[in-house]
Amino acid sequence: MDVEDLEDLIPEEITGACGVIAPFIAYLFITISVIINRDWFSWSDHALSHLGESGLAYNYVFNAGLIIAGIMGLIFVFGIIEYAEDVLGYYGVAFFAAGMVFLILVGVFPIGRGPHFWVSVLFFITSISGLTAIGVDQLWDLVEPVWGTMILSSVILSIAVIGLVTSIPYDPLGAAIPEFIATIPIMQFTLVFGSRMWLE
Repeated sequence: MDVEDLEDLIPEEITGACGVIAPFIAYLFITISVIINRDWFSWSDHALSHLGESGLAYNYVFNAGLIIAGIMGLIFVFGIIEYAEDVLGYYGVAFFAAGMVFLILVGVFPIGRGPHFWVSVLFFITSISGLTAIGVDQLWDLVEPVWGTMILSSVILSIAVIGLVTSIPYDPLGAAIPEFIATIPIMQFTLVFGSRMWLE
């Protein structure tokens, strides 16, 4: 099966819709989890994953949100393949797809279960690496370089903001705020390209 066959597996309207809806699902379930656990959860003291910790009451809300969003992200990947301009773009799509798999695994393996730390780290590494590669690939498209500029500027801005936030002399500084900021370029990418696929 070649790349063209992968593109045709799922209609573009469906892959686009999944790209638009996935971040809303993730943020909605995270918001509900924060509200449920508002008596102890602190953005400055905890990681987002604490909302899904093994043994915590209603942890399935947070974990289910990640799993659903990850599955929708994987469906979205089938649509963005056609936007790859070169080999670098295909590598970027593959890394982003791996990121969605790791997002699912974060929900499957919450804090307190085996490989949670590593699947969480790998989610961010593979997703952001994939976005960076896709951004560079899109920037090479001299017809519409705006897409690459948008992706790369979002990634760079998020990394810069995380750097500023983590430099604040606050003790303790939880991971929740940097984690949330790191999801912004992923959310922006799926929303913009999902809308692009859905509406074209």
